[in-house]
Amino acid sequence: MYLSTRNKCSRSKMRINFYALFVGMILFTSCDSEKKMKITIESRMLLEQVPSASGIEYLDNKFWIVGDNSPWLFELNHEFYIQNKYPIFSLKEVKNSILPKNKKHDFEASTSIIWENDSALFVFGSGSKLNQRNYGRLIQFGFEPTVTEFDLVDFYALIKDEAKLDEDEFNLEAAAIVEDRLYLFNRGKNKVVSMKIDDFKAYLLKDKDKFKLKVNNIDLPSIGGIQAGFSGATTDVVNGNIIFTASVENTSDWVKDGAVLGSYIGVIEIDKLQNHYIPQYSLLSKNGEAELLKVESIAVVSSINKTLKCVIVTDSDGGNSELLNITIEY
Repeated sequence: MYLSTRNKCSRSKMRINFYALFVGMILFTSCDSEKKMKITIESRMLLEQVPSASGIEYLDNKFWIVGDNSPWLFELNHEFYIQNKYPIFSLKEVKNSILPKNKKHDFEASTSIIWENDSALFVFGSGSKLNQRNYGRLIQFGFEPTVTEFDLVDFYALIKDEAKLDEDEFNLEAAAIVEDRLYLFNRGKNKVVSMKIDDFKAYLLKDKDKFKLKVNNIDLPSIGGIQAGFSGATTDVVNGNIIFTASVENTSDWVKDGAVLGSYIGVIEIDKLQNHYIPQYSLLSKNGEAELLKVESIAVVSSINKTLKCVIVTDSDGGNSELLNITIEY
């Protein structure tokens, strides 16, 4: 009788140990993506003359910044001093250098692009709810930048249809080009929509027969039960990957601001991208506590052996924007 009871106990302990091991493996797997990345904040500064910074690109050894409620494209040098600013839409409705929320063009996504064999910048309106947000700007650099406006209403309608997004769920926040494909990041439902860059150019120039989209859902982490949503992206050209930012904001409406709970920075390895892809990511933090920053965009300055020097910009929703120099290791 004693031996039988001992054997039952042993079997029970074995089941408990296997269960503990199984749970441990799940926990390790769910946390693994965050453990692989390391982010170090090297320095930070206010951008006092750049309202609501929403997009930053590093192009031709300069930083180019747009704001979601600003009519300007800002040109900054390596010390982050503003060298010039160029209007990218009409200044008629602008007061005190900014547009009110119901009038702003909401430029949230930008990417460098080769256009007519030269480097250029393409800026996307978010497309969220208001008509003036359904436009893009191609900025070509010469003696002075020239700006061409594109109506993106039909283009956005195609994306909504292919990605199965309702009107309230559509909110483009980021763009990046890797090799021959353009990737657009929608904050609502965290979808990545990609297409051949040549098809995108042809579509803009009214050749609408050459247009195929690919859609992938990306699984991002949460803070306090609120899931992070895409806010920015750029290309790690050396490694052929996308570096993205995702912020956590306590709001159920993309047009309305909410309390900022933190921001993540992550990596999408393009050759592994698939539906419900789980990327590497890390919370932007200090001393183990989340930095309560709404990170809006990121630019890679240098990349050596998956150690990246990057610049990120934040949006304080009406206050001063902030710029941070960071190092990413992944």
